[in-house]
Amino acid sequence: MTAVRREKSGNVAALLPDEVQQVVKGANCFDFLRYFFAFMLIVAHFCTLTNIDQLFFISGGLRVKAFFVITGFLVSFSFIRRNGNLKSYFMKRFVRIVPAYLCTIVFCFLIGLWLTDLSAGSFLSSSSSWRYLAVNAMMLNWLQPDLPGVFLANPLPQMNGALWSMKLEVLFYIIVPMLLFLAAKWGKRLLLPILFVAVVGSYSFLQVQGQYFTFFIGGMTVLLLFQYHSYLKYLIWVCVPLMVLPYMVNSPLLEQCIGSLEPYLFAITLVGVAYILSFLSFFRRLDNITYGLYLYHFPVIQVLVHYRLHERSIVLTLILAVLITAILATLSWKLIEQPLMNKYK
Repeated sequence: MTAVRREKSGNVAALLPDEVQQVVKGANCFDFLRYFFAFMLIVAHFCTLTNIDQLFFISGGLRVKAFFVITGFLVSFSFIRRNGNLKSYFMKRFVRIVPAYLCTIVFCFLIGLWLTDLSAGSFLSSSSSWRYLAVNAMMLNWLQPDLPGVFLANPLPQMNGALWSMKLEVLFYIIVPMLLFLAAKWGKRLLLPILFVAVVGSYSFLQVQGQYFTFFIGGMTVLLLFQYHSYLKYLIWVCVPLMVLPYMVNSPLLEQCIGSLEPYLFAITLVGVAYILSFLSFFRRLDNITYGLYLYHFPVIQVLVHYRLHERSIVLTLILAVLITAILATLSWKLIEQPLMNKYK
């Protein structure tokens, strides 16, 4: 068994030669992009939860696609760097995601207990309250998105509507080893064309969440072809016009064709930008609170809307939402995420 594991580990590590791995680890601005899209997400959800029009450049799924591309690229690289060590990989993913996530669920439950229109006894005796804890802890958020008597006067009653993507994230974490072991066994030249045909062929028929999942594959694909990274700065000049073209030409057929290629076009663009703007790599030195920003911003905004602060000043309410979320995210990083990550490096 040990020999087999070593053989598989060697094959997986060989997907990216050492010199290519050094380039991947080199100066890039993935951390800046994480912060940029995290704050874009906060503003987008703030607009939704306060029932105001979104700014055109933050509407749509751009930010979600970006997170999935970045995750596909970096998580796949993490697995390759660990030489296909499943125990190390899954432990790293678990401590990075689950403890902070569970704390957020408890946080939302306590907010519900505090703000519910029901008495404390009625709230705690309600099966919906405990169902919320149970199903959300298992990332089955759609089964019980709200708590009894909470946020009923808000435009949306959900406790934390941002968490829907967690199930896709975890699913991808599980699929990454399978795909990379197949890449090691079959070779990238066989697997990547199969994935390309599967993504392009199915994209138009997938539901929105399924389409988002293909952006993970896009990020992974760019990583596996990173030996050609020197071409990224040129490919961007092809990818961006292609993605913009459907908005300029009214053609459903063109929109469908370009849309099917978008997971790859956008992945090439985003990863290319990450390395072209390498002067922003100083963001690496900051505490990485982007996961906490994602986890806590929705319930924070909901509380502020509950107290109708946005009716007094929409700008000050947004600033307050960002500040409170940043404080909670920093506490999550300092007390939960960073200590566990240091322990299970």
